[in-house]
Amino acid sequence: MIYDDESAEQLFMEAKRVYQDRGMMKWIGFYLSDHTAVLNKESKERNHINDGKEPMTLEEIGETLQKAYLQNKRIAIQLETLDDEGNYLDDLVGKVVGQREEKIYLNEEERGAVHLTIEQIHHIEIVGPKKILSEKITR
Repeated sequence: MIYDDESAEQLFMEAKRVYQDRGMMKWIGFYLSDHTAVLNKESKERNHINDGKEPMTLEEIGETLQKAYLQNKRIAIQLETLDDEGNYLDDLVGKVVGQREEKIYLNEEERGAVHLTIEQIHHIEIVGPKKILSEKITR
């Protein structure tokens, strides 16, 4: 069937009048999945609890710090500090870069240069190398 301009325009206007656009409803599925993913991630982070590791003596902490410094190893330090809910904070992970008087200097991977005292340390351990690639390289 061939339409002239007038009948084509009339057909278009009729279709436009009858068709009900769902507006944002057609996008709500995309929005909900993204929004839900963000909410789940935030909930997981908020509900994350760091268990207290076994406390170490000052001598054990000192020995581990010295070994990590001499061998240029990464360490994970759990501080004595607790958050508002009484849970331990996330570990400081990095390398010892120096010591001066009472202070220990740590090049922390997320925060950069951090200084602390040996009395602030609850537990310390040497950890393996940082994973550089977390996903496969595709070509």
